[in-house]
Amino acid sequence: MGERDEGGTTVVEFLGVTLLVAAAVLFLLQMALWVWCRNVTVNAADEGARTAAEVGRPLGDGEARTRSVLHDGLGGSAARFAVRADQDGDAVVVVATGVAPRIVPFLPPFTVRAEARAYDEDASRP
Repeated sequence: MGERDEGGTTVVEFLGVTLLVAAAVLFLLQMALWVWCRNVTVNAADEGARTAAEVGRPLGDGEARTRSVLHDGLGGSAARFAVRADQDGDAVVVVATGVAPRIVPFLPPFTVRAEARAYDEDASRP
């Protein structure tokens, strides 16, 4: 009779451990996705600022480059990002802001914001 009781306990313990491991794996995957999204956003803003800072390039080229890199790295999730390029004295500033994708629906949204500056080459032209 004792073996029969232990058999049911083993199944319950196995299911409990399996659920905990699955939750931990999902959490780690979500964290990795958030870090990936942040890195892509930082890189996109940097690329956009460097593009807009080139001689003769308008700010719109920097915004377009930022959106392109976001799309390449995040796919359809890039549509949730706003991109803005401005002139700040002798520098070009590109800001990309958006919400990282979620694979675990009950976790809170993670807002990503990246700002990059590059010296405007047109400012040094005589």
